[in-house]
Parts: sequence; C-alpha cells; structure tokens
Amino acid sequence: MIKTDKEEFLYIGLIGDTHIPSRAPEIPKNIISDFQDKNIDYLIHLGDFTNLNVLHNLQETFGKEKVIGILGNMDDSELKGILPETLDFTLFGHKIFITHGTGGPNIIIKRLNKLHDLTNYDIIIFGHVHRPYNERWRDGKLYICPGTPTDKVFTDINSYGFLRISKEKIEPEIIYL
Repeated sequence: MIKTDKEEFLYIGLIGDTHIPSRAPEIPKNIISDFQDKNIDYLIHLGDFTNLNVLHNLQETFGKEKVIGILGNMDDSELKGILPETLDFTLFGHKIFITHGTGGPNIIIKRLNKLHDLTNYDIIIFGHVHRPYNERWRDGKLYICPGTPTDKVFTDINSYGFLRISKEKIEPEIIYL
C-alpha cells in the first residue's frame, strides 16, 4: 500500500485500460520513460491490464512496492486472484478511493456514487471509460480518469495522467498523446 514517508508531496503516475496485447503489444515506451523521468513515487494502474505479464513488467520496471493495481472487467483469472476491485487510503489527510468502474462514460460519476459510498472521499480515481476525465464536482470531490494509452476503439485520443498530492494541494494532470 502507499506509504507517506515523504513530508512534502507524492508524485503518482496514473494509467489504465491498457488491454495488452489486444490493443497494443506493450505500454508505449514514451509513457514508461515519462514516469521514470518524473521519478514517480507510485504508479496506479486502474485495471484492464488483461494479463499478469503487464503487471509483472510494471513491477520489474518500477519496483513491486511502487505499483498498485485494481482489477478491471477484462482482466484474466490470474489477475482476479491477486488484485482487489477497489482500494482506499489516506495521503496527507486526503481520502482516496480507487476503482476500475463499470458501464458507459456518460453517467460514470453518477454510477460510481450509486455503487460505492463516496461520501467521505476527497479523490476518486477510476478507469473503464477509456476517456480522460479530470473534474472537481459541486461536492468538492476530484474525479480523475487517466483514459487509455493504447485503445482507439472507444476514444479518439490516448492519454495517461499524474497526481501530485501534498497537505495543501491536489494537482491532477492528464497527458494527451
């Protein structure tokens, strides 16, 4: 799980819906390089790895303790045995909820709130819809989805993201490819 040894901030890479190998042979090298160049503290994959090799490759690249994964609806049985469907934790006083998500993109926020009690969370990070999403809602919660770096079937643009978090600030960023 994520530890807050650092006192200033944590820099977290966000990626999801990679669908390797059906949508691409691997996660694009420029994304891996960007995560490495920015010296991320953690990498959160929001599901739909599709097979265990993708998780293992990320763990080999960034370190097992730095890669956090959530189960997606397209993940194989090996991943179903080791990844949770949701995670929640607190960083610098901010409560964070992570899930893959379900259903189409048009009412994803409403659906997330219907399926999960998000009342006490500040940041909700999700995947599944293959479209980037970075919005603060009227209730003050931040909803962020990094989109997909590999699929062009359900979206016309590929993306991934970052989350820089400290006691004072939550700074989400979507990177468009």
